Amino acid sequence: MPPFCNILSWDPVLTLADLADRHVGAGHAARLALRWRGRDGRKREFTYGDLARLSDRLAGHLIERGVSPGQAVGVMLGRQPETVIAALAVWKLGGIYCPLFADLGPDLLQARLEVAQVKLLMASPDAIAQAVTPLQEEEVFSPILWSLGEVQALLDSEAPALNGKVEPGKAGLLHFTSGTTAPVSDAKGQPRAILHDGRFEARLVDSAEQALGLGAGDLIWPTSEPGWVVHSAFGLVAPLSVGAAVLLDEPPPTPTRCLTVLEDEPIDVWYTTPTIIRGLMGAGAAVARSIRRPRLRVVASAGEPLSADAVEWGERAFGTAFRDNWWQTETGGVVLAGDLGHRPQPGCMGRPLPGLRVELVRRGEDDRIEFLPDGAPGMGEMAVRLEGLAPWKSLGGESGAPPEDVDGWHYTHDIARRDEEGNFWFIGRADEVINLSGRLVGPFEVEAVLMSHPAVAEAGVVGGPDIEGREHLVAFVGLNPGFDPVRALRDELHLFAVEHLGSILAPDDIRFELCLPRTSSGKIVRRTLKARIAEP
Repeated sequence: MPPFCNILSWDPVLTLADLADRHVGAGHAARLALRWRGRDGRKREFTYGDLARLSDRLAGHLIERGVSPGQAVGVMLGRQPETVIAALAVWKLGGIYCPLFADLGPDLLQARLEVAQVKLLMASPDAIAQAVTPLQEEEVFSPILWSLGEVQALLDSEAPALNGKVEPGKAGLLHFTSGTTAPVSDAKGQPRAILHDGRFEARLVDSAEQALGLGAGDLIWPTSEPGWVVHSAFGLVAPLSVGAAVLLDEPPPTPTRCLTVLEDEPIDVWYTTPTIIRGLMGAGAAVARSIRRPRLRVVASAGEPLSADAVEWGERAFGTAFRDNWWQTETGGVVLAGDLGHRPQPGCMGRPLPGLRVELVRRGEDDRIEFLPDGAPGMGEMAVRLEGLAPWKSLGGESGAPPEDVDGWHYTHDIARRDEEGNFWFIGRADEVINLSGRLVGPFEVEAVLMSHPAVAEAGVVGGPDIEGREHLVAFVGLNPGFDPVRALRDELHLFAVEHLGSILAPDDIRFELCLPRTSSGKIVRRTLKARIAEP
């Protein structure tokens, strides 16, 4: 692979480099930009003037240590204000901000460092102990290393002026896709990364305004970890671009913690995940209704489909229905969403946002692609017209994998159903759809029904071989508190599924699990579930 500074061959763009400074120049230096809550009860606030000044300082130190425009800087500091400052500093000098999950193991970290060609890594103490130190002991760790304490010390010290040593047009964002979509090619895996330049900011801001109603002065709380693209998009770029403020809460978003934060903070927009929502549902709607949340206007979910019962529960518990939407790391912003002026349809991802086009396709045995009639109802793989998206580059991934972008279309590998009104309903990933004697079944529609049973906290459905070599449905189920994994409950869940899905789609192989395997972004890892089928 060529040096990273040569990967960005597009025209210079300046947007990401001045996310904070533009507001200072417009006279809003004192406007709140970031509020941080620590696990120990501490709170810190940063204005746009603070972020501009501190990112200038850190950018100077990065240049002093030899980081050049177009080079990647890895950041695995977790939910710390220094994560936001680091991103702004990297963009100011024209570098590539590469956020990484703070809980990566050494093999996974090393694979990502190699794909991104990271020049310098900022890491938390836990990340250093868990992942960096083992790599150093094996003498395979090459980036410059800054600990969280070193970053904090640098922010308190003077730094050399930038003095034209920067090339903001080379600024970019590099994100590794989740384990559900990144194929592996060896024992360590070959992670797949998506590289955006600053042009994705405009696409992202449009989607934040249309799908979330985000505007200047709002306080948005994205619960995602910074290693996930949702945080970079809606906990960094979009809110700072429009002049909103970001809430960054250090502890993991448990149901109890979420309710505390929602009551303590004047949040306007809450962007979370179905996993967190289902955890709140286990606590009961009465608990959620008891908290004060006078400004909460929009509650949205990302990462995996939101079941219909969760949408309806949100309306009862919070007075505003949870809104589903759909996008991918590649698209640089939300693609499908419901109209904010109307109540969302439970289980529906929505329609394409203005300026975007989504069609359905089917693949033949020779991988030839056939488009369904434009706008017509049906089921197929979603394809997004590249014309409305910001450009990106794909790095890593499986050698020899079929291209996702052909003839002006991005083929998403997500299967959906389009109804007569043009709304899209998620079915499943193309490699997760189950073939029941010629009938294609998406796991999500079966999971959604199972999760509507009061005993079920989470469900993952995969296809397993039957005695005749065909596929049958296997459901892995996690239970809510107060329910025991006994045979009587298994029989009850089967009958419940028969009642709502019919006998063909009702799984008769139901297995109880304490916890389903998920990626760091909350998506069920179904390939792990498939591997468990053969276990005794």
